[in-house]
Amino acid sequence: MAHNPTEHVQEEIHHHASHGSGGKWITAAATTAAIFAAFAAVAGALATRHLTQSTLSRIEANDNWNFYQAKSIKSSLLDAKMYSAQLSKAEPRKSDLEKKDQYASDLPRIQTTARELEKLSREHLETHETFEIAATLFHIAIAIVAISVVARRREFWFVSMIGGGIGIVFFAKALIHSPPSLETKPEPQVQSTSANPTEHESSAAKK
Repeated sequence: MAHNPTEHVQEEIHHHASHGSGGKWITAAATTAAIFAAFAAVAGALATRHLTQSTLSRIEANDNWNFYQAKSIKSSLLDAKMYSAQLSKAEPRKSDLEKKDQYASDLPRIQTTARELEKLSREHLETHETFEIAATLFHIAIAIVAISVVARRREFWFVSMIGGGIGIVFFAKALIHSPPSLETKPEPQVQSTSANPTEHESSAAKK
C-alpha cells in the first residue's frame, strides 16, 4: 500500500476537532478532511491500476508489432522466391501462393490490433495522470483544512473545499472516461507449416 503523505495531518485535524475549541465548524472541517482523504485513497488506487493497464497494453502492442515484422520478413522472402521462379520460367508452387494470400490477410489484421493496443495504452496513461491530479488536489485540500483548524481560520476551510471540489471534478472526469481493461488474449502462434520459405527450395533441390 502506498504511503499517505497527509496521514499525520489528518491525525492532527481529528485531535483538534476532539479536544480543541472553536465551534462546530471545526468538527465539520475534520469531516471534510476525512472525505477528501477517502477520495484521495480511491484516486491513488485507480491511478495505479490504470498505469498497470497502460504498461500491459504497451507490452501487448510491442508483441504484435514483433509478430507483424516477423510475418513481413517471411512474406518478403516468399516474394523473392516466387520472383526467382518467374525468372526461371517456372510456375509458382500452389502452397506458396496460398501462403502469400495468408500473409496478405494476416498482416493488416495484426497491424490494426497493434495500433488499437497503442491507443488503449495512451488512454490508460491519460486516465492515470488525471487520477493523479485529483489525488494531489485532495492532499492539498487536506493540508489547507489542517491550516484552518490549527489557525482557527474558517476562510481557509472554504478554500480547501474549493480545492477539493476541483479534485472531485478531475476524479469524475477520469472515472467517466476510463478506458476498458485489457482483455487477455492468447499469444499469436506462428504456423509451422511452410514457416521458412527456403524449406520448399531444399525439398526441390533433393528432388
